[in-house]
Amino acid sequence: MRIPKRNFYSQSLILLILSGFLFSSYTICRPGSETDENTPPGKELPGRQASYAQYAALIAGIRTPQSTLAPLESRSVWTEFATSCDNKWEKYHKIQLAPVRKWAARELAKSIPSGFTVFYPFSGPDFVNPYILFPGAGTYILMALEPIGEIPDFQAMSQKDFDSFFADIPKSLHDLLNVDYFISSHMHTGMESKELNGVLPFLLFFMAREKTRILDVEYWFMAPDGTIQKVPGFESGKPGPAGAIPGVRILFESADSPGNKPQTLYYFRLNLHNSTFRRNSHFITFLQNFGPFVTFMKSAAYVMFEPQASMARQFVLDQSRYVLQEDSGIPLRYFDPSVWALQFYGAYSKPISIFKHDYQADLARVYEIGRDIKPLPFGIGYHFQVDTANLLFAIRK
Repeated sequence: MRIPKRNFYSQSLILLILSGFLFSSYTICRPGSETDENTPPGKELPGRQASYAQYAALIAGIRTPQSTLAPLESRSVWTEFATSCDNKWEKYHKIQLAPVRKWAARELAKSIPSGFTVFYPFSGPDFVNPYILFPGAGTYILMALEPIGEIPDFQAMSQKDFDSFFADIPKSLHDLLNVDYFISSHMHTGMESKELNGVLPFLLFFMAREKTRILDVEYWFMAPDGTIQKVPGFESGKPGPAGAIPGVRILFESADSPGNKPQTLYYFRLNLHNSTFRRNSHFITFLQNFGPFVTFMKSAAYVMFEPQASMARQFVLDQSRYVLQEDSGIPLRYFDPSVWALQFYGAYSKPISIFKHDYQADLARVYEIGRDIKPLPFGIGYHFQVDTANLLFAIRK
């Protein structure tokens, strides 16, 4: 996801509560009631004339002549943004996404059935990597520390704020499109404007660029008593209850939707410190209702090496049927060979300098012996250059 400082999780992190985003018109349900519901609600969009899909296309720099927002496409800042996005996305697709997609079809699709849940801790707003690797998933659950953000009301926005929004997005996208992971300080620099203040616009950007169709967006708050308060994606009002876990739920369609049913993306703002797990058992139970998972980790800052992330590490090992990760995920020593069948890809030398003390001698020995190590035709995570990266695909026996 990103490169934080080394003491990122050893600082006095607490459960982060959504602030600065105001919502109203709550509906309430119990956790678990959403896990099998993938029916588009077909709601009207209060206060906005365009659909979620049209907003996503505008954010992604995709020209949509029939959109209610089409008149905004004539503004010079958007035109320049759209042209730049087209060029950068074409390059990113050719160099990164096409090789990953081809590799996943060959190496993963034969083992993993469609309709499963992908769990992606330390994700940031990176929707594109899990979607390319696991296009047939029914549900994607992303989790990180970045705030949720909001869908800007472009039609009500001043020219200055409109220009600022489309000038700031490229600052945050630059790292992912060039080195395949987000650097926190750079991403936050791109979130300086009041209209670009969280991950939601970036999620919509990637979903539109991957030609998915957004059906519905809801803000979520999971209260300490386990109830879930939902807010339509275009509404605003008062904040959620104290101590609530904030999130967003996006319903979408794609060519890979299993059984022609909509797919669901969740993003939750939450740290993975042991104290978070201890005081949020209701949320852990909610997550378990989606399992067993395919867990995916990349650019995970080696957080799972830390003692204070031991509960999150064990949660992944207990709740996953498959794990796909590079070496910044769970250390090799925690994969019991009596439980897991392991397939290694690529090359392993050492972590990048900021994480040099997280070198795994046992993993290095696996690659030195070189028995049944398969090639990896792309870079991923911190080792973004071809022939420098590694992946571990673990299948529960």
